[in-house]
Amino acid sequence: MTATEQVMSEIQGRVRERVRAELVRHGASGALEDPALFAEIDALLRTAIERSQPSALLLPELLGDPSTWRLETSIKYQTHRGAAGAPIIFVKQRILMPLLRWFYEFNRDNFERQRRINQVLFACVQELAIETTRLRRELRELSGRQ
Repeated sequence: MTATEQVMSEIQGRVRERVRAELVRHGASGALEDPALFAEIDALLRTAIERSQPSALLLPELLGDPSTWRLETSIKYQTHRGAAGAPIIFVKQRILMPLLRWFYEFNRDNFERQRRINQVLFACVQELAIETTRLRRELRELSGRQ
């Protein structure tokens, strides 16, 4: 390990310890008082975040068609009224949308933040499912030996 890596590791350790202490101080689970357990949880969650690319997640595949569960942040101007709907679309595009642009932009940013959080949570659930499945397999193997 180089000197830089060693210094960075020490700094990360101090930051992690500070975060752990703050969480406990603010009422997080008492289990986090154990620094070793906290380090394992931290590693598990960091691994999940690193693997949170949409193409590396199983849960979105199981949810089916993305249009049924993914947020749509773009505005589509359409009508079911045929030619009679053209004036309504005109009013929406030329009058209402400019008036509400700031609100739309604000919400679009929030939707994007929520999409990222959902992606990370999907990755965390996947990591926990993997770990749970491994532990269940080990228990079955242990109980089969007895």
